[in-house]
Amino acid sequence: MKKKFNLLICLIIFLVLFEIFDHSNIVINTIYESTKIWFYNLVPTILPIYIIVDLLLNYNAISYLSRIFGPLMEKGFRLKKETSFVFILSTLSGFPSNSKYLKNMLDDNIINEKEAQKILLFTHFSNPLFIIESIGVAFLNNKKVGILILIIHYLTNFIIGFINRNYYVNLDNKKDIIEKKKVNFTTCLSNSILNTIKILFLLYGIITFFMVITSLIKANFHFNNMINSIICGLLEMTQGIYFISNTNLDLIFKATIITFFISFGGLSIHMQVFSILSDYKIKYKDYFLARLMHGLIASSLVFLILNFML
Repeated sequence: MKKKFNLLICLIIFLVLFEIFDHSNIVINTIYESTKIWFYNLVPTILPIYIIVDLLLNYNAISYLSRIFGPLMEKGFRLKKETSFVFILSTLSGFPSNSKYLKNMLDDNIINEKEAQKILLFTHFSNPLFIIESIGVAFLNNKKVGILILIIHYLTNFIIGFINRNYYVNLDNKKDIIEKKKVNFTTCLSNSILNTIKILFLLYGIITFFMVITSLIKANFHFNNMINSIICGLLEMTQGIYFISNTNLDLIFKATIITFFISFGGLSIHMQVFSILSDYKIKYKDYFLARLMHGLIASSLVFLILNFML
């Protein structure tokens, strides 16, 4: 069975390779576009945030945040207070930052794999500025709708967290966090920059791969704009949002579909998350089902509310 699966994968890879040569102009243009998206959208937002978070970890910020927001994690989601670090910072920076923060905590033995699995289910936050400015203002020309999508997207994470509060319970806060050995600020900064650059190039490769795949699908299968947009959105979220915003759909339907895309995340985001956490045994099935639930609940709420608002 494994040999047949490996053979199938090899055949698919050879097929993709043939398609790349056959549609080289399309692939080159797609790589150029993915490079622009990565350089102008991801690097300016992720680079400073990841560096700062790495520095915060080195200077024991987890202890300070857990004192303030720890009760939310303990009472609301039945997780130990230190996990509030991932939750709070993920709301500010957006995915796939949650996986980066979880990896840092796993590396330092602050949480275990089961706790990471549980936190991953409900920290799938899109960057708030991306939702309000890019989706609300640029794509939908309606900032109020962007704010609504943001609120529902975040609220649904809370709902999923509460639904899964008994998924794995560990409230043992007796073990103190082991502080890292004191190193000078310059060394900490250098290490943080190197770690961040490594992850940025990983994300660049994954985004480019999925954008090339979607461009090849469009070149070979002449679906209508709606089907193309949905396929792109399920594979690579940003492309799907862009295509949906340019269709002739009513605002309500555009907002509903876009909400599903950002809440599901697209397979590109999924791969980014699990590539960062590849050193640990995290179940993809549970994460996938949580993202599917997130997309369905959030998009349904946006659809219902907009029907009353508009």
